Amino acid sequence: MPVEVDPDGLGASGLALGGVATRFGQALTAFRAELAGFGRPWGSDDIGSLIGAAHDEVSAFAFECFGTALAEISAAGADLGEMATRYAETEAAITRGFDGMRRALGD
Repeated sequence: MPVEVDPDGLGASGLALGGVATRFGQALTAFRAELAGFGRPWGSDDIGSLIGAAHDEVSAFAFECFGTALAEISAAGADLGEMATRYAETEAAITRGFDGMRRALGD
């Protein structure tokens, strides 16, 4: 079964993933700011300190995971864009090669 690659489709998908990464990054920044806006509503007594410590650890881990996901989405978009460019360049080189062969053969 032949494999067909659509460089324009790859490029468009890469741009779309880049847009997703941008929007996700903006949403993540807004969410972090919203959480910070709540302050420390659990207080500073013994129980509040325990809740605060747990919150800090969980949110730090969550934001680290979100950051990793953001980086991966962004990288995937860039990789698709690069693949699209390489496929288009390869197809153009093949076409030029065939055109050169046709001219050399007199067709």
